[in-house]
Amino acid sequence: MNRTHCAVLMLLAGSGVAHAQSSVTLYGVADVGIEFVNNRPTAQGGSASQFRMQPGNQSGSRFGIRGIEDLGGGMKALFLLENGTNLDSGTLANGTGSTSRLFGRSAYIGLQHAWGTLTLGRQDAPIYDFAKIYDPNGVSARYSITSMDPVFSQRIDNSAKYLGKFGGLLVEATYSTGWDAGLGGEVAGASRAGRQIGGQVGYSFGGTSIAVAYDQTQGSSAVSQGLANKNVALGAVSAFGPVKMYAGYRWNRLQYANGSTALAATTRSDMYWLGASYNITQALQLTGSAYYLNARDTSQDPWLFIATLEYALSKRTDLYLSTAYAMNRNGSDLAVGSGNTVVGGRSQAGAVLGMRHKF
Repeated sequence: MNRTHCAVLMLLAGSGVAHAQSSVTLYGVADVGIEFVNNRPTAQGGSASQFRMQPGNQSGSRFGIRGIEDLGGGMKALFLLENGTNLDSGTLANGTGSTSRLFGRSAYIGLQHAWGTLTLGRQDAPIYDFAKIYDPNGVSARYSITSMDPVFSQRIDNSAKYLGKFGGLLVEATYSTGWDAGLGGEVAGASRAGRQIGGQVGYSFGGTSIAVAYDQTQGSSAVSQGLANKNVALGAVSAFGPVKMYAGYRWNRLQYANGSTALAATTRSDMYWLGASYNITQALQLTGSAYYLNARDTSQDPWLFIATLEYALSKRTDLYLSTAYAMNRNGSDLAVGSGNTVVGGRSQAGAVLGMRHKF
């Protein structure tokens, strides 16, 4: 073997090592379905049923790019850019206020080590990560715990996030200088405007997991920075063969709305949920759940019931049928799914039949 051949082989070997030490992956989800829902308000002040195409039902449609590089000594650099897309129209999802986000689901960079992962950017709040495990519907984009309280799908801008896993113990914390750029925050001379702090502590043993999560956001303007919305959630999930059982509780106290609008009075509510999933076969899964909201300052205490049947055509593609019933009382206006509306005081039934593909 001559020197030229040796040099080529050494170069190829070196290239292989460099490639093994870093990687970039393109991935995504496409999800859309047809929904029927009743008792939607009309422009004339009445109510009517509606058939329509709905994007992002079981999962929000997206494409993402993730990368990781081995820096040596157990240290890795990582990044994630994840776009949200409305599959029915091709428009961007995850915008708030006047903000239109190209990578509205996630956009962050960070470092990973045995002591944990530290990331900076736009990312999921710990209470959202909590709900992914302890909501029976896995925070489905349309019919799930977010219908009762959207805080369980909260993403935070301008944030630092720590995540550590040590055996069965999980520890997570976030701090943001402006939790939603579309609503304000990061105001000179008003250090609390738009501030967010949150965290989660969980423990898994055997087939059981338990956790507690906290989320607090301040009003997003200099005037409202002293107002805080606070949430505490407790959850448990346990697997018994093909069955998983879920239970949870959420306490909250709200002082503002729409980022900075002060409420006439502080509101309090408690939310409870129970659910179960059953793998009927390897391809067929049934999930059922019930959610109850106790509004402490009113008698508007709605219930939400959800049942979902999923059939896997392959590892990447599945069909689903989700049904829901929101039982409203005393003027409450809980809708069956995120983004839906209902005539106040009327109950609402909904169903969505759709298809999802992961790549």
